[in-house]
Amino acid sequence: MNRNVKDSHKALALIKFFSEEKHYLAFKNGHSILRTPHFYRSCEDLGRGDRSESCLGYWDKELGHEMPDLTCNGSPLDMTDVRSVLIYPAHEQQDAWLQSWCLIGPANGFEESLHQMIDEFGTYFVLLLAKNIDAYANLLEQASGSAVHYGLVQYSDSPLDRSLTTKNSRFSYQKEFRFYLGECGKDETQDKNIQLKGLDNLLSNGATLKFMTSSGKTKYFSLGQKKVVSA
Repeated sequence: MNRNVKDSHKALALIKFFSEEKHYLAFKNGHSILRTPHFYRSCEDLGRGDRSESCLGYWDKELGHEMPDLTCNGSPLDMTDVRSVLIYPAHEQQDAWLQSWCLIGPANGFEESLHQMIDEFGTYFVLLLAKNIDAYANLLEQASGSAVHYGLVQYSDSPLDRSLTTKNSRFSYQKEFRFYLGECGKDETQDKNIQLKGLDNLLSNGATLKFMTSSGKTKYFSLGQKKVVSA
């Protein structure tokens, strides 16, 4: 995977949402968390959870999933004692720790889903200007000692396209931009907690956002406020 993944040059800025003020303040103070794809496969939070995260399919009896019908050499497999099943692309044997942001780009329609993003991810946010994306990746790399890559998530309706960099099209409203750190096993669930020195120097101080929609309307959204004001 290249450092600057396809289309990341289209960003004006990245925005990261937080559901609670304490998480927002912790991030601004340099506490950065990266989670594994398996965390999101098991997560049931609206907008965050995705059973096909970096895989073709995931089923877990403890989560109430019905096991798939699988065969081997034409004969059905006995799934009685199987607790979970994970099917992933043969070319992608490893996952990576992930950190998700959203891309604000010229005419990419981010503002059209602003209400939904706030409902699902929270009213607190930080902004990272496009010119600082590589510097932020360098901070992650230096603090963790692992290689860091980044770029826009691609979206597809085909289950066979699912991977670390391609998600179901139903998530396309998120305009997700990811940072990928190191490599981890497909069943890894342990987060990476990293302390970043100098992060404040990279983040923008903006507390109110102004967007112009494709229909000519203006939308305003302020830090910690649930309401999006249209004018």
